[in-house]
Amino acid sequence: MSMNWEQLLSSVRLSHPELPDVKRSAFHKDYGRVLYSSAFRRLQDKTQVFPLGRNDYVRTRLTHSLEVANVGGSLAMELTDVAENREGSIPGLQAAAGEIVATACLAHDIGNPPFGHSGETAIEEAVQDAISQGLCDSSFRDFRFEGNAQGFRLLTRTCDPIRGMGLDLTAATLGAFTKYPCCKKGVYKKFGLNADELERFREVAALCGLPEIEENTWARHPLAYLMEAADDISYLIADMEDAVVSKIIRYEEAVEQLARLCGFEAHTLDSIERERVRSGPLAAMRYVRARAIGTCIANLRGAIEQHYDALMNGTLRSSLMQSSCMAEAYREVQQFSLQHIYSHESVVKIEITGFNVIKSLMELFLKWVRDPSLPLSRKIGAILHADPQLEGSLRYRFLHVVDYISGMTDSFALQTYNTLFGK
Repeated sequence: MSMNWEQLLSSVRLSHPELPDVKRSAFHKDYGRVLYSSAFRRLQDKTQVFPLGRNDYVRTRLTHSLEVANVGGSLAMELTDVAENREGSIPGLQAAAGEIVATACLAHDIGNPPFGHSGETAIEEAVQDAISQGLCDSSFRDFRFEGNAQGFRLLTRTCDPIRGMGLDLTAATLGAFTKYPCCKKGVYKKFGLNADELERFREVAALCGLPEIEENTWARHPLAYLMEAADDISYLIADMEDAVVSKIIRYEEAVEQLARLCGFEAHTLDSIERERVRSGPLAAMRYVRARAIGTCIANLRGAIEQHYDALMNGTLRSSLMQSSCMAEAYREVQQFSLQHIYSHESVVKIEITGFNVIKSLMELFLKWVRDPSLPLSRKIGAILHADPQLEGSLRYRFLHVVDYISGMTDSFALQTYNTLFGK
């Protein structure tokens, strides 16, 4: 059954009705709520790829998210144009889609723990070790930490909480944010919801008209594909630029890879070379980045046109990038990045450091989860600022530790580790 834009653009909030505002749309308010949140600000001190402090040029999670939001807004304009060519005029779609996608993009990394994927792995391993040692209840045996699921939890429950509703965003924005609307892998390659937030997403799905394709698994919101594509474009191209600036790969290698991805024509390559001769390789790299992003956006319009029906009936299982004319080149450039950028010594060292820091903190704080009455546990509880009225609940203690550590910045996690372990 095809979804419809009237429901997909639901401005209803999960907690309470909102009085209409003639000056600002509900979706514009969503953008502000994410932008001014403490969780979003903390992204300025979370590593994107390269170690913090390497230089001031490379991106953090915060600058990356701002760039993704800009690309997402451009993709929303392309989708709006395609939708109205297919369905005729759709009142409010252009303004709403742009604001919704930009906000979803702004928030897309908000649930990421310190040190990225190595932090995710460390949290999960620490919990599984605790279960095997009898330190944590076996009911958590199926626990898996995932940044996307933690992001939904943060937006709907723990971030700057309004009566436990997080940022209290609209249903449409939450739908567009949820890249994997399920609790376990299966239909999608990852999961994007924890069991504790399942009913909240069920409300989102009902308000947006997202069909349930199997138990506790829903079709993606069409705008979620744009958020995902904006992230794919931004990280792949920006990581190339940052790798050149960080002297991890050569300028010529980056141009070769981005030319493969975008299919640059001869006159574009000539322009790039003139810019290199005139301004040097770093300035030319910025020019290449801009041309590459623009070309990717233009190429994705074709994928939106080709797969519009699948977007609207919830049957498109691959990403827009993987469904576009760039799919093969995209995989090749990803492989190059994996081999020559993400496996570089400086990147791997910070990942190993991050893993050890986060796992050690998790192992220490899980002692409080096991028995909060012990002398050491009481000291840990004071560090965690636990709610005395709730700390009698094992589940509260467990989730509080995960929320606390995943919300840390890289620097704060390292500082806390050094303080507690005397490093």
